[in-house]
Amino acid sequence: MDTFIDQIQQTSLVEWLGTATGLVGVYLSIKEKALAWLFYILCYTLYAYLSYSAGLYAALVLNACFIPISIYGWQQWSKTTRSKNGDLAEKELPISPLRGGPLAWAIAIAIVGTVAVGTLLSRYSEGTAPYLDAFATTLSFLAQWMLGRKYIENWLVWIAADIAFVVLWGSQGYWVAVAMFLVFTVLALVGYASWKKEMLRNAS
Repeated sequence: MDTFIDQIQQTSLVEWLGTATGLVGVYLSIKEKALAWLFYILCYTLYAYLSYSAGLYAALVLNACFIPISIYGWQQWSKTTRSKNGDLAEKELPISPLRGGPLAWAIAIAIVGTVAVGTLLSRYSEGTAPYLDAFATTLSFLAQWMLGRKYIENWLVWIAADIAFVVLWGSQGYWVAVAMFLVFTVLALVGYASWKKEMLRNAS
């Protein structure tokens, strides 16, 4: 317990800020607030730096790629439309299920991405747990895109990715990050339940 407390006390400001901005981003996503994407941009910038420090190179690339994806998500959630009287009004993107072709592509990308990225990391880097890193990275990439499109299954994909990140960050002793991803897992469960309720209400 003393070791754990010591590690918490030694947690860097970057990790604390990354944790805080990430949690706020997820909370605002559950509430379907476009401002969530600003906090995601801050979070991913900080975690790109942490990933480099921890030798999680797939996670480093992932967080760097998440920045433009977050800008895309912000644009999607903030779209406006012009009403009959000429005034601009927000056009809300509806929550929807992932079906058909997009679902098939998502499954294929998850499998191929994990194998391909994991193989590259194991052969050409000294990264930590390359295939688990690749699995978490690939799923997170998919989940972030799904979140931007408001596919409800994004929360389920986040749960799988978050559990993988708990193992990865825990193996490196980043306990605040571990706590954050555990909280993310709980929030993803809450997000799925909240979005499902909203989707069913809109469909009725």
